[in-house]
Amino acid sequence: MKFSIHANMCDQTTTRIAAAIREPFELIGRELSKDYGGTMEYLWIDFELIERHAELRAPFPFRFQKKVGGSTSKLTGLPTPVHQNVGHYSVRPDFRVLRSTPLESVVGYALSEIYASTVVLVEKQKKLGGFDAAKFRSDFVTSCRKHGYALTGNENRG
Repeated sequence: MKFSIHANMCDQTTTRIAAAIREPFELIGRELSKDYGGTMEYLWIDFELIERHAELRAPFPFRFQKKVGGSTSKLTGLPTPVHQNVGHYSVRPDFRVLRSTPLESVVGYALSEIYASTVVLVEKQKKLGGFDAAKFRSDFVTSCRKHGYALTGNENRG
């Protein structure tokens, strides 16, 4: 399974946060991109960094789509990437906490929020055809600790 975490959208108030978390998100994503069993071949999590979105809509709930794909691009002639069995959802931080967290601690806060959100994978485990959510979550905590990112107590939840 290929795993990735993104904070692709930010605004002026969160640009520095997006810059601080980009590399750690990529590192954790690469490290957790491995076989956890089941039918999910790709999992991505969006970390929302635009507070205005909170006023407009709820975070995107977990969604599992089988055989997601694209067609060949007519403009470039290059094939669009095709993914089979994709899981996706978004995590929205508490913006009051995020604003008050020192920049050097933002990565730990963000990863803690993402870790806490992965309880949804435990809840959806059967739908995911035997995906080992417990192993994924354990590896998430191990990877964070290995790279010096302190989680804020969420590794004991769920």
